[in-house]
Amino acid sequence: MSESHLSTGGSILSGALFVAGTSVGAGMLALPFVTGIAGFWPAMSINCLCWLFMLCTGLLFLEVTLWMPDGANLLSMAYRFLGRWGWIVAGCGFLYLYYCLLVAYFSGGSALWGEAFLQIFGLHMSPHLALVSFAGIFALIVFLGTWVSDKLNFALMAGLIISYLLLVGVGSSEVMLENLAGKGRWGLAFLAIPTVFSAYGYHNVIPSISTYLKRDAHKLRLAIVIGTSIPFIVFAVWQWLIIGTVPTALLEITRDAGESIAQPLSQVVQNRWVPTLTRYFALFAIQTSILGVGISMVDFLGDGTGIRRKGLGRLLLAIMVFFPPFLFAYFDPTLFFKALHYAGVFGEAVLNGFFPVMMVWVGRYRCHLTSDYQLPGGRWLLSLLLAITFGIIGFEIMQLIERSFS
Repeated sequence: MSESHLSTGGSILSGALFVAGTSVGAGMLALPFVTGIAGFWPAMSINCLCWLFMLCTGLLFLEVTLWMPDGANLLSMAYRFLGRWGWIVAGCGFLYLYYCLLVAYFSGGSALWGEAFLQIFGLHMSPHLALVSFAGIFALIVFLGTWVSDKLNFALMAGLIISYLLLVGVGSSEVMLENLAGKGRWGLAFLAIPTVFSAYGYHNVIPSISTYLKRDAHKLRLAIVIGTSIPFIVFAVWQWLIIGTVPTALLEITRDAGESIAQPLSQVVQNRWVPTLTRYFALFAIQTSILGVGISMVDFLGDGTGIRRKGLGRLLLAIMVFFPPFLFAYFDPTLFFKALHYAGVFGEAVLNGFFPVMMVWVGRYRCHLTSDYQLPGGRWLLSLLLAITFGIIGFEIMQLIERSFS
């Protein structure tokens, strides 16, 4: 790495792609299943509302990050502003959420990795070998540091965008305006809020990109705005494509059967490239998400344990991040699949909703901290965001109770 790069830090584009890559995970393939049954306009409305909420809370989290010393992560922030119990809840919630995500990424990603290896090189990999090589490569990349991860992330985002554009290109000719202009079922749209809300999760990478961009508030704000706008557009066009081509009844049948969205899309579009493009898009999406989660967890654990994030210390942190989820994915990944849904909902809502709002509230109005940059809106906006957070958590609790007694 050149001296000039070290002195100026990363670019706005690098930060934006880390934010976008962390958000655009394979989970977006499931979005049409929860939004498609509501109709196009309800889906677009929920997508817009969730994007605005997560953009605001991300900028609040940035405000807290810049109040702290360089290298501080969620644990230090939670302890300073919310005390010991805040520290405990933040630590447990972060580890539970992101270890669950890594288990899911390793399980799904390694299968796609093996398929891609067979298609490109004509060599068969056993499921365990695919998992070992897949997890091992990304553990090595994260160990090598943010600069190396940045370069790989740029390449993977290019692959993701290309496969996405090709997929949209081959399917767009089948979009039917009558499917988009339907009346819509607005009541069902609220059922999709937790899933869409979770799809925009990226807050965990903010402390890492803050260090990488040399704590430049202007660069960081732009990185977050641009980085969240990319998934907003990607999710909107993706839902336009699926809702406009696949009938609602077929979406519901596919969802209940537990099949991939590639199945109904292939039936409608009748193009042999659709399954292949969907697989590669999902693989690129998982890989960019692993990089974002891995980098953020190394910094999180380094902050919490005091282990240096360089040399042998970074190697130890990388092992702590990747080895536990690797073991679960190796022996029995299904143990985490049910927990993953609720971890995503409650974990994202608490970590990326409640914590940023409350830490800013304490920092501004109890500690009287100031900064050159503040998200406008004051107490009114913070109260609104907090009410939305509790509403999402309460809604999901009601859904959980209904499922338990059904």
